[in-house]
Amino acid sequence: MPGTPVQPPNHPIWTDLSSPDIEASKEFYGRLFGWEAETVAPPEAGTYTLFKLNGKTTAAMQTTMDGQMPPVWRAYIHTTDAAATTERARQAGATILMEPMDVFDSGRLAFFADPTGAAIGLWEPNTMPGADVMFEPGSLGWIELATRDIDTAKQFYKTVFGWDAKTSEGVEMPYTEWQIDGKSIAGAMPMGPQQEGVPPHWLVYFSVEDPDKSSAQAQEFGGSLTVPPMDFPGGRFAIVADPHGSNFGLMFLRS
Repeated sequence: MPGTPVQPPNHPIWTDLSSPDIEASKEFYGRLFGWEAETVAPPEAGTYTLFKLNGKTTAAMQTTMDGQMPPVWRAYIHTTDAAATTERARQAGATILMEPMDVFDSGRLAFFADPTGAAIGLWEPNTMPGADVMFEPGSLGWIELATRDIDTAKQFYKTVFGWDAKTSEGVEMPYTEWQIDGKSIAGAMPMGPQQEGVPPHWLVYFSVEDPDKSSAQAQEFGGSLTVPPMDFPGGRFAIVADPHGSNFGLMFLRS
């Protein structure tokens, strides 16, 4: 029987990590978030491993394949028709990185890069509904686009996913919230000169109770600090990298 996704169509639904060392990543993320790891696919299928939080699936990882895949956290958007969404993205200017493909009976997977160069995945659930838990400490809490062409991104994501863009005004660094029916479901920031040489990308954030404490722990466990903890209007965040250089965010939202 198909699983029931915790988020509606066109919302973030899943995240997974490509890692050059599955065992080391198990240890790092297990210590940081309390995740337990369950490998569900053999090495020839990428040693796909689910991360679970209190028995609920929250994320996953696989080995970097043939040295071609960088260590990175990837975000996925819920689609009810991967083929149709991929074609809509293609017509809107995306570069298709992976055409829709079946993942056993779990669902259908696709990847594309938006016209600004940022890659994002699609997941059409079947027996694997995506994350069982989100927005709780230790689970996926937010995804954020970093791009050098926010106007092109706004048009693209509106066309592909129906996202509206709400951009803050009168601030030094405008921030865009992607919205569906007035609900913010993701974000976007323009890339500045300090990010020269960094390609456009989607960044995954995990919810935590204390970004200061979690970022310190990430460093203690072998990671590094990318952006130190700081406040934003809705809470506090930090960005860290795991021991293999995969960046991810830590976020606390005030109620």
